[in-house]
Amino acid sequence: MLFFEKGQPHSHVPVDYLERNTQIIYGRSLHMSPVSRSLVRPVFLFLLSAIILAAGTGICSAHAPLSVGSNEGITGATLISSPEKSFVLYTMLDGDGEAQYYRFPMENGQILYGSLQVPGPDSAVPDLVIIGPGINPSGDVPSSLEVPAGSGALLVRGKPPGKPSYEPFTPQPIYEVARFNITVPLDGDYYIAVTGPGDTRYSLAPGFREEFTAAEWLLVPWSVISIRLWEGQAPAVVVAPLIIMVIGGMALAVLYRKKQGLKPDLVSWLILLSGFLYLGGASMTVFQILHTVLLTGYSSGVVLTLLFMAGPIILGIIAVREGIPSPGPDRSLMSGIRTAVIGILGLLLWAGLIIGPLLALAASAIIFVRPAGRLAPA
Repeated sequence: MLFFEKGQPHSHVPVDYLERNTQIIYGRSLHMSPVSRSLVRPVFLFLLSAIILAAGTGICSAHAPLSVGSNEGITGATLISSPEKSFVLYTMLDGDGEAQYYRFPMENGQILYGSLQVPGPDSAVPDLVIIGPGINPSGDVPSSLEVPAGSGALLVRGKPPGKPSYEPFTPQPIYEVARFNITVPLDGDYYIAVTGPGDTRYSLAPGFREEFTAAEWLLVPWSVISIRLWEGQAPAVVVAPLIIMVIGGMALAVLYRKKQGLKPDLVSWLILLSGFLYLGGASMTVFQILHTVLLTGYSSGVVLTLLFMAGPIILGIIAVREGIPSPGPDRSLMSGIRTAVIGILGLLLWAGLIIGPLLALAASAIIFVRPAGRLAPA
C-alpha cells in the first residue's frame, strides 16, 4: 500500500541505493533524499494554489451560512445586518405555513439581491414578498402578511424548478425557483417574507458580496453537513464515506505497526487519525460529487471541486506517512513543524471536519513540549 512503504528493506536491495533514497531522521536534524526534496516544492506550490483556489471559489460562488431562529412575525424577523453580503439560510416553513420574515436595514441606492431555492424537483414551491418604503405594490399579496405603514409589497412568485445547476463550492444541485434584484429607493428597513404550504423546505440566498468572517470560514464543513440534511439525505449516508475511511485506515495502521513492532505512541495515533479524517472528508466530497452530477450532468464546475478537494487529499497522505515512520530515532523538531503545518493548512482547506486539523495541532504541540531525549519512539 502506498502509505505504508517505509518498512524494513529487503536484503537484496543495494546499500548505496538505500543511502541515496531513504529519508533518515536523527534527533532534531532532517536529511532527505534527492527524490524526496524534488517533491517538496511541487507539493508546496500545489497546496498554496489550493488555498488560493479556495479563496477564489469563495469569491465567485460562496455564501456565508446564517442561522434563522423563530421569525414567523415581522417583529421577530431574522436580521440580515449586512444586506449586500452573500448569506445563505436553509430552513422550512412551519406546519401551518405561516410566513417567515427577514429584515434588511438598507440605505438609498443599495441593492436587495438574491434567490430562493428548494431541495429537489418535486419540492413544494414557496413565494416571496419584498416589503419596504418606496416599493411599488404588485401582485396578489396574501392578506395575512404584515406590511408596515408607509411600505409597499411586491410579490415574487416561485416557479417550479427546471434542471438543477451544479454548485462547485459545496458541491450540491441548485434548484432555483425565484430571483430578485431591486435598488432600494429610500433609507429604512426592508423585509423579505417567504410564504407557501406548510413544511415547505427552502433556501434563501440574499446578497452578492462574497466574504467570510474567520468563524464562518472555519465552520463551513459542518454547515455543509447541515445542507445535506436539509436536502433530505440520511445522516448515515452523509457520514458513511468518512466512517469507512477512518475505521478502515486505522485498522490497517494497527496491523502495520504491530507487524513492524512499533511501540504505542499517542503522537503517532493523533497524526494518523488526523490524516484519515482528512481523507475521509475528501471521500465524503467525492460521494457528493457523484450524487450531484447524476442530477445536474457534468459541468466544468466539477473540475473546480476536484482541484479544491486535492488539497485535503495531499495533506491526508502526508499526515498518514508522518504517522507511520520506520522504526528508528525519536521524532524531531521538524516532525513537529510538519505536523503543525498539516493542521494549519487543514483548517484553511476545510479538511477533516475541523477535528482532523485540531488533532494534528495537538500532536505538534506534544512534540514541541516533550524534552528531546524523552520523545517516544515513532
